[in-house]
Amino acid sequence: MLDSTFQRRREIERMLLAGQRLTVSKMMARYGVGRKSISGVFITENYKPYANTLTQTELETLCRLYRKSKGKEKEILFRIIHKYGADKLKI
Repeated sequence: MLDSTFQRRREIERMLLAGQRLTVSKMMARYGVGRKSISGVFITENYKPYANTLTQTELETLCRLYRKSKGKEKEILFRIIHKYGADKLKI
């Protein structure tokens, strides 16, 4: 049961991230579960699915490159660090 619960939640997460509008009643019918199993699944506006996926060494390397870079490269590195690095990271 845990496996199917996890899979259901991941599938709902993927649909929400893709911008689909989902209703509890449609999800209940789709998965054959009750309201309690579906309620409370949502993605907040500031959700970052890839946050904290960098190792400390990767993050330190990117930050070092960021400090040395200029212009467009610096802007791209900034976005990568904030997309995949720890939330509220200061560089």
